[in-house]
Amino acid sequence: MTARIAPIWSAALPAPAPPFPGGMVHADTAVVGGGLAGLSAALHLLRRRPGARVVVLEAGRIGAGASGRSTGMLGPGVGQSLVALVRRFGATRAQALYRATLRAVDDTARLARDEQIDCELTLAGQLLVATTAGGRRRVAAEAALLEAFSLPVERLDDDALSRRLRLARRAPPSGGAAASAALRLPVAGTLHPGRLLAGLAAAVSARGGVIFEGARVAALDPAPGGATHLAVAGGGAVHAAEVVVATAGYTPHLGLLRGRVLPVHLQALVTEPLDAAACAAIGWAGREGVVEARRIFDYFRLTADDRIVFGGGAPRYRWSGRTEDGAAAGDAALARLAAELGRTFPTEARLRVAGGWTGVIGYVVDALPAIERVRARPSVLQVLGWCGHGVALSVASGAWVAQLLCDGAAPEDLPWYRDTPPLVPLEPVRWLGFKATVGAMALLDRLG
Repeated sequence: MTARIAPIWSAALPAPAPPFPGGMVHADTAVVGGGLAGLSAALHLLRRRPGARVVVLEAGRIGAGASGRSTGMLGPGVGQSLVALVRRFGATRAQALYRATLRAVDDTARLARDEQIDCELTLAGQLLVATTAGGRRRVAAEAALLEAFSLPVERLDDDALSRRLRLARRAPPSGGAAASAALRLPVAGTLHPGRLLAGLAAAVSARGGVIFEGARVAALDPAPGGATHLAVAGGGAVHAAEVVVATAGYTPHLGLLRGRVLPVHLQALVTEPLDAAACAAIGWAGREGVVEARRIFDYFRLTADDRIVFGGGAPRYRWSGRTEDGAAAGDAALARLAAELGRTFPTEARLRVAGGWTGVIGYVVDALPAIERVRARPSVLQVLGWCGHGVALSVASGAWVAQLLCDGAAPEDLPWYRDTPPLVPLEPVRWLGFKATVGAMALLDRLG
């Protein structure tokens, strides 16, 4: 059985912030959620409004949610693929969305540099690798659109991919238009999520922001003058003129977006450090992040000390959107992922799994974020729904939130500036629909 461990990034998190003091705390802006999106929003608001009273309320520890449980892969993209974006929005809008995600990667790197955050950021690019015949077709279609739109991409044939990375699971070679074995996205990289979270928290505190941990918001209630009263579990409250809700899959617990944001469970493994034989067997000198071109896909990267962090496998939705992970289901998911790891890399690498963890993301059924004021509660702004692209988009969203609150308008006209993602009514429909969709995707992957 794969050992359950804390995410390897956890050791870099800052010392615990103080608990909520009780009583009434007054704030210009209250940020609910101490992950990448919440901390970035707090920091950008303090940059725009020096001296403002900004309070961050985190229910657990900084980074306890999806931000501290990711694989730390920084890359462009949103939704299922650029192909899917074009089908849905047309070429012009799809390009605008994708270009915004490229800027999100650059903005994340710039923020880390400006705030002098040592988060082991390496902009080595990202590989989209075909592991099935269908994957080759998806790689070719994605590359063709990127090239047609003059977006940064490099096609890799089988020989070029083998020089970069050697995998056991590879699509059989084929000719014609689908000959590409992989594509390389140059505007991408990897980082250490724990170090980034710690750096953002320090930057918020240095500018006068206040962070409370163990401060679970139990309710958001309207207050006079358009303000919001945030009741904190255990006693006390915050009275805020504006509220930013950055709580991902936990958002329905606040009475917001139930049936529109689904708490979805994912899993990740980490290996022991690779020895010289493993490095020789795999190659990977470029240290790119890797994503498989399947519908139910795996994704993986190397850490600074040469461990493989390996995420993926089938996502899981629990009845009624429960965010706690069942021990048996989580252990089974980690075991399946460990088997996937073994099938992915050459046997001569002799990889050893050190352990794994699970986590919850906020999934939107059309795989597009929702960043906007709540229509019925204009003093409350929600920012969530990264659907697998959270590192770049969540960090970059801090500046977008600041512009919405400070300037009253979104930075540009993009379809993710919306307050109502699609609704999936009734819990049986959500539960059965999610299971059926995941099962169908897995079947299509097996069929190639």
